[in-house]
Amino acid sequence: MRSPTTKELKSIPFLAHLRATELETLARAIETRAFANRQIIFREGSPCSGLYIVKVGQVKLIQTRKDKEQLLAIVRAGDPLDLIPFLDSGPHSFSAQARGAVTLYFIPPETARDLIWGTPALLSVVLNTVGARLRTLATLASDLVFKDVTARVCKILLEQAQAEGMPRRDGICLKRTLSRQEFASLIGTAREVAWRSLKKLEEEGVVRIERNQITLLDVERLAAMA
Repeated sequence: MRSPTTKELKSIPFLAHLRATELETLARAIETRAFANRQIIFREGSPCSGLYIVKVGQVKLIQTRKDKEQLLAIVRAGDPLDLIPFLDSGPHSFSAQARGAVTLYFIPPETARDLIWGTPALLSVVLNTVGARLRTLATLASDLVFKDVTARVCKILLEQAQAEGMPRRDGICLKRTLSRQEFASLIGTAREVAWRSLKKLEEEGVVRIERNQITLLDVERLAAMA
């Protein structure tokens, strides 16, 4: 695949603060790589393989313990994957898996490290991104300890509504883009348990579940239960 132009790189929020000369240097070093659905991009605990930024598609960030998988986040176009190795020189802190066909920008590890530490504006973006993700993980850990499954389901639905909800006459519509397993993993429970909680919300008139969408009928009640 061809290398991206500086104009294309400038349009990526993560790289938007780079100067023209820095973008030109980056354009010469960056590669474009394609991954098939469910293909592993890198594994938790492996040496840093480089800096990846999503060009097209979505990537799941996951941690696995024995037969259990925790979905940490779904990364979309314009966002980087694991940045922590560039701050502590350690291994990858989680695994990354393609969710559908994915195209990524790839920067070799040494080039990425030199660019990050040599560009104050980019280092600031890296620190802010890592900080936001650590805050998300801290919230997830707190929710797993202090909130029951129904509360966590309500919270995920509200977060999805804020990010991609479509207001309708009778409520807020969410496309069912997550599989049942992904939804359960994001909540931190078994698939059957998550589905029972979701169905209970439907029985109580809080949501309506359809084949391709979920409609939030009572957002105030969802917020009170989250």
